[in-house]
Amino acid sequence: MKTAGAAIASPMDRPISPLNPFLRLKSRYLILGTYLIASIAIGIAYAQLGERALLPWLKDDPISMPILSISVWTVLGGIVLWAGRRQGLNIGPLFGQHSPQFSLRYAGLLVVSLLVFSLGSFSVVFYLVSLGFPGYAAQTLETNMMLGGGSSGYPQLYDALMLFLLVVYAPLVEELVFRGILLQRWSTKWGLRWGLVASSLLFGLLHVNNPLGLTLFGLVMGLLYVQTRSLWVPVACHSLNNLTAVGIDWISRTTAGEQTYTVEDVQSSWWVGLILVAISAPFVWRFIRRSWPSKADEIPYLINVRQVHSDKVG
Repeated sequence: MKTAGAAIASPMDRPISPLNPFLRLKSRYLILGTYLIASIAIGIAYAQLGERALLPWLKDDPISMPILSISVWTVLGGIVLWAGRRQGLNIGPLFGQHSPQFSLRYAGLLVVSLLVFSLGSFSVVFYLVSLGFPGYAAQTLETNMMLGGGSSGYPQLYDALMLFLLVVYAPLVEELVFRGILLQRWSTKWGLRWGLVASSLLFGLLHVNNPLGLTLFGLVMGLLYVQTRSLWVPVACHSLNNLTAVGIDWISRTTAGEQTYTVEDVQSSWWVGLILVAISAPFVWRFIRRSWPSKADEIPYLINVRQVHSDKVG
């Protein structure tokens, strides 16, 4: 499964520094601080616009969710890239080649297995949470994070923004932040294995509705980046995962019609989650075991930098 290919450096990149920029890039404070400040500032600005009736929709319209998310992710991604460039980080070697040698069929099977595992683990975790916190569980079921902006004054615009956010923007920026920056920064400090574990755990914990499934998802995305040395591979797999989840949600809502799922409905079928986990876990575990790096393995960025230098010299 290990692949190697020449990374393509963007002509807009500065001359590549032989030093590791992740030695100096303080990612924890940069990412956390930027995210908190951007969320607060944009949230306050949006609320003020709503209070002054300067928005083309009501301030509590559901369309605010994708708009605020896209705004915060834009600021975060921009600041992270700007700070990285100041430390000598080059975008070409960070993203790697656009068309790495990787089996599309295998990638599809991996994404499907991860999605099945995620659905199963969510069912089991939700069941355990609902036993102790039934009110929170009921609120989670009522929260629509996919398409279907029926309660919005602009339902078609809401669906378009959500589709863009889930399938295009979130995969790109999240993979940049978690795999492109955090994984490589923490791997530089603690080694590649611990960098994979730490960045995956944080990714899962920040997705509070399904931390177990998303931690595993983050780990596999990190391994894909390490294996192919192309950030485009986890971006594409992340996008495919979200697109499939959106499709399942749409089919479920279309089939169910006006029917709503209650906490009791989900509790009664928790055992289905165990079956889904049991079906998908072996394939995912096989990939993790075969792709797990050695202690001596380097981060993708440094390998790509050397490859670019080698191509220039050759």
